[in-house]
Amino acid sequence: MLIFLIPTSIVLISSNLIAVAICGPLDWAKVEVPWAQADRIPIDVNLPWLPFENETRCYGEIGCLNITREWYHLIHRPFNVFPLPRNVINTKFILYTENNPNVGQILNPEDKDSILDSNFKSKQQVKFIIHGFIDTPLSNWVSDMKNELLEYSKQNEVGMLVIVVDWAGGSLPLYTQATANTRLVGLELAYLIQKLIDEHGLQPEDVHLIGHSLGAHLSAYAGERVKNIGRITALDPAEPYFQGMPTNVRLDPSDALFIDVIHTDARSFFLLEIPGYGMSQQCGHLDFYPNNGKEQPGCALSQESSALIPLTLIKDGIEEASRVLLACNHVRAVKLFIDSINGNCSYVAHRCPSYQHFTAGKCFKCNSGNCALMGYHATLPYANTQNENSKQTENDILSDSYPIVPQPGKYFLMTGKDPYCQRHYRFIIELAKPRVAEQWVQGFLSAGLFSERGKNLRNLDLTPKGTQRFEHGKSYIIVVTNANELADRVNKVELNWSHEMNVLEPRTLCLFWCNDHLYVKSVSVDIMQMPSREKRDIERSNKLCPKQEYADIRSLGRSVFYDNSCKR
Repeated sequence: MLIFLIPTSIVLISSNLIAVAICGPLDWAKVEVPWAQADRIPIDVNLPWLPFENETRCYGEIGCLNITREWYHLIHRPFNVFPLPRNVINTKFILYTENNPNVGQILNPEDKDSILDSNFKSKQQVKFIIHGFIDTPLSNWVSDMKNELLEYSKQNEVGMLVIVVDWAGGSLPLYTQATANTRLVGLELAYLIQKLIDEHGLQPEDVHLIGHSLGAHLSAYAGERVKNIGRITALDPAEPYFQGMPTNVRLDPSDALFIDVIHTDARSFFLLEIPGYGMSQQCGHLDFYPNNGKEQPGCALSQESSALIPLTLIKDGIEEASRVLLACNHVRAVKLFIDSINGNCSYVAHRCPSYQHFTAGKCFKCNSGNCALMGYHATLPYANTQNENSKQTENDILSDSYPIVPQPGKYFLMTGKDPYCQRHYRFIIELAKPRVAEQWVQGFLSAGLFSERGKNLRNLDLTPKGTQRFEHGKSYIIVVTNANELADRVNKVELNWSHEMNVLEPRTLCLFWCNDHLYVKSVSVDIMQMPSREKRDIERSNKLCPKQEYADIRSLGRSVFYDNSCKR
């Protein structure tokens, strides 16, 4: 047998068969066609680059799949194949409860006794954890998420079951084959859920599918077949072969009553960025974009992640070390969700037209449905709670008996590298322009916040991107984060100024003939709050002033601003 490799195709010639393979964007797809011997069984009979209408394959009682022209796109999805056989993928469903948190029980939808003899209870919430490409249920994050969910169930007495979906037999390379396998695993998952509904009393509204990467779209395939699935949480849903495709190919808001999405690796090739693994496209009711959904703190190879690889290799093994190196941004969505389950810090995000608007401080007030909680405690958007017969008024929505709900859309927030969850603070720095001031000065600015009850935050960096130019007479809006919360009203602010001289910029040199002081008229501080009703929004914005008309801050100096000095 002889194989010739050509950039666009492979032609294999033997006395028995012809095999053709096409090089796709990510891998090779192989098809074998019978040649002479009638007893030879072909693996596949379709050429994947030629879309056929109404090409269908059935898989027993779980249903059928087809490949039609709408599954093809010249750029986004040029190749399609059918899934591997069921016995090859070998999908398993492993149940964990408070009574068996460490040793799972296998649920077989075709074996009723496997469910009756397990710890499954129909009146409890059911959380499905679904891994993605080149992943298995043995990954550390799967165990961590399962444990956090069961701990939450125990502490809050909510009654929760966790089912881990094991499709490791189908998540291996090639990627095009793995994407096809998700459709079959979606059938398997839908079949199990429908059995639990029809024969064991499970309510579809109590089902919560949590899928990472390909697992997010896999969840969508299941939700498409089971009516009224309560919630799908998509953790950085996979981009290749899904973004830009019709809704029946990918995750979309019709796949569950509530879909929340966390985007953390949505870098685009078309924007001349290093391509990410995750989607940038909105595909849920609430789409969260921490740090613009792209580069996550601590994940750049120039940052500390590369230095952590040897330690991770020793502690967690080569698999986790490879995640740190190659998929840090992609996996960050998983870690943010896990941290949100029982963490003391809430991931508050703002609905905003863009991340640039958010970092410019233009979207900061938590009222009128403009804020939402990212992660486990995300809530259903208001627009989706309404129906044709709804008579709820604005007063009902603002009442104590009606839940606080966000509006659908894009939500932005900043997170840190350690800890992930951060509090957001917005500063409005109003500069004075006395006659002795230079037109502009360049340097670093930091702040300390002090509250009425003696709490304080020090060393808040107001120039996180490095040295910044400040023009006297103008105002600057700066949004920064800190892991600590200053819950009380701010009654004092301390500004620290450091002028920077750059020999490459002669205009920044300030020795004897210029003034390197910064002149500040006032400082306003807003502290981002939890989502609240507009009529009950607590005022925590505060304008503070120096005791004089303006503060004269020399380089390496500081000045203090008070909340009662602006009333003079």
